[in-house]
Amino acid sequence: MTRLGFFFGMMFLISTSTAFSQVQTNALKKAERFDRKDTYRKLSDDEGLFLLPQFGMRYGNNPDPSFSGLQDLSLYYGLGLGYRRGNLSLESGLAVYHHTSSAVYFPIWEREEYVANSDLSALVLPFTFRYDIPTGEKENVRLGAFFTSNCSLVFLKDDDSRSGTMQHGEEQMEYSLTSEAKSPFFFKTGLHAKVRFLNSAFLNLEVGQFFALGTNRLYTLTLDDAPPREVSRKWEGLTWSVGAVVPIAVLEGKFRKKD
Repeated sequence: MTRLGFFFGMMFLISTSTAFSQVQTNALKKAERFDRKDTYRKLSDDEGLFLLPQFGMRYGNNPDPSFSGLQDLSLYYGLGLGYRRGNLSLESGLAVYHHTSSAVYFPIWEREEYVANSDLSALVLPFTFRYDIPTGEKENVRLGAFFTSNCSLVFLKDDDSRSGTMQHGEEQMEYSLTSEAKSPFFFKTGLHAKVRFLNSAFLNLEVGQFFALGTNRLYTLTLDDAPPREVSRKWEGLTWSVGAVVPIAVLEGKFRKKD
């Protein structure tokens, strides 16, 4: 064998060995990734604690049929902690609700007059009871129903009360509008779907209905020396929300991997 032939033979053996080693390394990495995905999938299906960040909106009609085209709106977001056992989940946490209610109208001078609309922000404590059933061969989708009770703990923004003058032709009248928090409770019920996401968590999609058993906000208008007039508001209406169910066990597994 010539030196040139020996050289090319050695180069062939080295390149073949390197390529084979690279194939083995890639195969091992793929196997490790598959094992991790399988582990996280199993952890996401296990019972236990989970985090639930969530964002949603509420759409409510004006309770006065004369102004049914105007809507109440609420935007809400928060972070919950839950525990799942079998098909049942219990959740609680804290959320911020921004309420923009329909315009407040009062019967003045024999017609409806616009006075003000509500713009409130509240820190809310939700408590949710949730039931779902896994579907599909890999149980990647869970379908079910939920019921949430909400309690307004404190108002972060509360600027509805005001006073001033109203002009009617050449006549001016003093008025004062007071806004009072009434029942802190309102409720939500509906359907939800959990869709597996990245093999380790679930997207949580909800549609439902807000309702209240009593008045959440009471507006009282006093016009000069006339008897006070009242208008009530309830935080009701259709709602949707999107969130993520992130099992604590999965987070712990990912943190251990980094260590």
